[in-house]
Amino acid sequence: MSDTSLDTYYASRFVPLAHRVGRGTLLVAMILCLVPPLYLSLVLGAYPGVGPVLNGFLSIAAFVGIMWLIEPVSYFPMLGVCGSYMSFLSGNIGNMRVPVVISCQTAIAAETGSKKAEVAAVIGIAVSVLVNLVFLLALVLVGSALIDVMPAAVALAVKEYTLPALYGAVCVMFFNSAPRKFALTGVAVAAAIFLSPLPEMFGTTAAGVLALLTSVAVTWRHRARFGSQQPAGSS
Repeated sequence: MSDTSLDTYYASRFVPLAHRVGRGTLLVAMILCLVPPLYLSLVLGAYPGVGPVLNGFLSIAAFVGIMWLIEPVSYFPMLGVCGSYMSFLSGNIGNMRVPVVISCQTAIAAETGSKKAEVAAVIGIAVSVLVNLVFLLALVLVGSALIDVMPAAVALAVKEYTLPALYGAVCVMFFNSAPRKFALTGVAVAAAIFLSPLPEMFGTTAAGVLALLTSVAVTWRHRARFGSQQPAGSS
């Protein structure tokens, strides 16, 4: 197939089909994600109310809402059409999918944005998803079997301390990777919100928004103070 025929096939057949399949699978995934909470709320009568639902949404949006716009735009040139749909459906884009895509594209010397790079991205993402599912399933089965044979006290301790341990690990990674002033800013803002008279419904959201605004202000002040200084001998 000549390059012209390949380009025509890509634009007229491959891309439209990729959009149809991608949108369909994402729509199905969204519906399936809503099935458990709808079942708990409508069938079992466990609906928590508008307040907690709104609080949860605002808490997440305050931290990662901006990424809903930035990630699709910044990742698309590297992932391509199919890779974008697959990555946003499977998750772990920055931690797992993008490194895999970069490795695959580098291994075959594919230029970013080319059709060769997009094919490499699709294959790499598909393999990473399969490997992830296999290991995750194995860990779940092995973990469940281990908990079943553990003494009751040990199993209870594992269940109660797993989530705090995960949060602790995330905090350690954050403090090690973030500049000290931003880490201390986050701690100060969290303490201020915790000690404030704000209702619990808006506490987490206010902490996220205030932390972002404070970090922007600290960065802006740092740039205003040191950004105009040029190294000696620079032009």
